[in-house]
Amino acid sequence: MNDLTVIKEDLEISISDFNAPFTQYLTNLGLPVEGVLSPIEERKTVINSIESEIRKIPEENRHIAVYLTRFLSSVAAGLFDGAVTYLWNETIKSLHQMIISFDLDYFYKVCEQLNTRYRNLKTEEEISVISDFDLLTASNRMGLISDHVFEVFKFINYMRNHSSAAHPNENEISAFDLLSWLNNCIKYAINATPNEDAVKLKQLLYNIRTNEIPESDLHYMGENIKNLPIVMIEDLLSTLFGMYTDPQISQIILNNIRSIAKYVWDLSSEAKKHAIGDKFGYFRKSGDISRKDKANNFLTLVNGLAYKDEDSISQELRETLANLLSTHNSMNNFYNEAPWARQLDNMLPSSGVIPSSVVFEWVKTISICYAGNGLGYREGVDEAAVEYYKKFIKNYDNKSIAALLNLMDDPNLLMDIDMLKPTRRFKIMCKALSEHCQNEFLRNALDYIVNSHEPLSKIHKTTTYKTLLEKVNLQF
Repeated sequence: MNDLTVIKEDLEISISDFNAPFTQYLTNLGLPVEGVLSPIEERKTVINSIESEIRKIPEENRHIAVYLTRFLSSVAAGLFDGAVTYLWNETIKSLHQMIISFDLDYFYKVCEQLNTRYRNLKTEEEISVISDFDLLTASNRMGLISDHVFEVFKFINYMRNHSSAAHPNENEISAFDLLSWLNNCIKYAINATPNEDAVKLKQLLYNIRTNEIPESDLHYMGENIKNLPIVMIEDLLSTLFGMYTDPQISQIILNNIRSIAKYVWDLSSEAKKHAIGDKFGYFRKSGDISRKDKANNFLTLVNGLAYKDEDSISQELRETLANLLSTHNSMNNFYNEAPWARQLDNMLPSSGVIPSSVVFEWVKTISICYAGNGLGYREGVDEAAVEYYKKFIKNYDNKSIAALLNLMDDPNLLMDIDMLKPTRRFKIMCKALSEHCQNEFLRNALDYIVNSHEPLSKIHKTTTYKTLLEKVNLQF
């Protein structure tokens, strides 16, 4: 019998000996005990099984894993909800370290695409400003975590947020839940490494920043970019644009971007090109002459002047939508969405028509917030904001409805959509849109969603829906 086995046995005895008097002490104080402290057997299960997991962590990383110590302390005390919090803190700390060692500047550029409140972040200390959900989203887009890992961490983050008193809940955490989440956090955060695409992009950005790229290498680099996932290509375009319009940019970087920008622009979607073009109007309205002129030069360079927005309303709407979506995906969203919804209502043009360059973001964000996350004792929505959402949805025109139908495979839209409340609310929305829509092809697709027995997240994969969507896209 080794020393660790003896220590574990002593610990189990100590937990049992401590639990009875501590429970009695709480009872004497008139405090609740039932359902607060996890059963002793559950605690022992974690303690007996955790050694092999912890030993997977390199020794140098174990020495600084403070939150894992707090995790185990919470387990021993029977506070499994606290243990989840500490495990999540260790996960976020590890992701921060991976990002900093990978490419912090690029990470901040990606975060800026998610929410403009992250603009101008530069230092390692400022990484704590990024919300957990946005951190996961940016890490996924950069290739630091896969789609599968994003879903795993999203669920653990959900349990961290909602197994506490943040919302009324009936969630129970078992020993095997904790062990499974610990295994995932060690594998995908503490011991994780970026994927091959992320490493390629890191090297490309390093070369753009440090070396003068010879013309003979451009075609090779363009082919490598073509093989990246579309989300990486479009984040790269935003990063190049941000670097190009920086007044402090060096001549070497400027020359390299001029050489490579057209490749990246041509591979990007129409929506992304409009989003870049909107920045011109934003700089113009804010009086940032230097960046406005550089934005114009960039658009000229890539033959993108047709995407230039002169009045910047699209950019302002995009920023407010990003703040609303970020709030929706954060704790206490039921109380914080309304101010952003109200601001959107005040920003709308008198015509009520949403600029074409921002239609997809508009429809996606409003539809997600109206459907809700299915949590809590309410309808899973911010009740103070829902009247704004109903108003916005009522004004969806044919182009907006077509955008919604094309978003049925969007990961953000699908995030909570298969839960009972969001499914019901989403179908109510589609039914209302169908009833006031005059276009037969749009109605047919909406009615299919309303009447389908498939989970909403699977509808876009069905042959029938693909056929209906093709007919819609021939018109819009």
